[in-house]
Amino acid sequence: MAQGHEGEENYAFEWVKSPDDIASYLNSLYILRSGGSTVEDMMPAYSGQLVILLQGSGTMYFADGTTAKALPAFFQCPFTQAHRFEIEPHTVMMGVSLNFRGWTALTGLPVDEYSDRALSAREALDESLAERLHSIAPGIRSGALTDQMALEELASIVRDGLSPLSERHRQVIDRTLDWLSSSFKPEIAALYDILPYSERQVQRLVTRFFGQPPVRLIRRYRAIRTATLLAMPDLPPQLEAEIRDAFYDQAHMIKEIRHFTGRTPKRLLPNENSVVKETLGEPGYGSVDLFGGNQDEVLGKS
Repeated sequence: MAQGHEGEENYAFEWVKSPDDIASYLNSLYILRSGGSTVEDMMPAYSGQLVILLQGSGTMYFADGTTAKALPAFFQCPFTQAHRFEIEPHTVMMGVSLNFRGWTALTGLPVDEYSDRALSAREALDESLAERLHSIAPGIRSGALTDQMALEELASIVRDGLSPLSERHRQVIDRTLDWLSSSFKPEIAALYDILPYSERQVQRLVTRFFGQPPVRLIRRYRAIRTATLLAMPDLPPQLEAEIRDAFYDQAHMIKEIRHFTGRTPKRLLPNENSVVKETLGEPGYGSVDLFGGNQDEVLGKS
């Protein structure tokens, strides 16, 4: 577990690999457990989540001033910026981190209309699937389900709820992700070149599936990738130089990272525990190749 302010165990993520047959739709499954003190942190601009509240409670505080209490079964819609949250002591949540293919295939909801907010399971899924989700927590409490069985049922619900993406939609999502992964500062013209649509159509489709137009996505994923790299120990000088070149100046970098991750570079140190680092690490975030471009080679990942 990560350590709280007074040295006590504060929270722990258990990341669980997605079943192979639905892995292309998910980042991962997970269980989040809080310890004896309240967890107060920031959730970065993260992909959509399907969450089951097994015990305890939590609250999201969105940037527009609205709040959302954790429900027995709910969706955390994709985030386009960081938001603050609190989790009460001894809370347990089980969830599925959906990538952008998964969000569209499971909910069918346009991200530009459903972002930075929470939805009950019944608002996004049919009643039979919502009922199955609501039965997981009672099953664990009664002893009828183990954690492993509950994770398998959660994956099964997602599997049964997925609708195949059209070739057109998959093409837009996948090629946009490849484009985002290619560089800290990919050229928008390059995205237009790899998608067989007019510039206006590309803008509309990308906004629908990612919640923001391409120019905003560049900012978002540049900040996320930078935060992930800065949190690594022994960052190679070549990547440090690439990070510096990706922003106008130090103040610009700090502002962007804070907006999209809720953290400043100083608070992304390798020995600093936070939900930001957990969710943006390789086990938790798979939507974009955070080590794309030439970074795989520099980090010895290729």
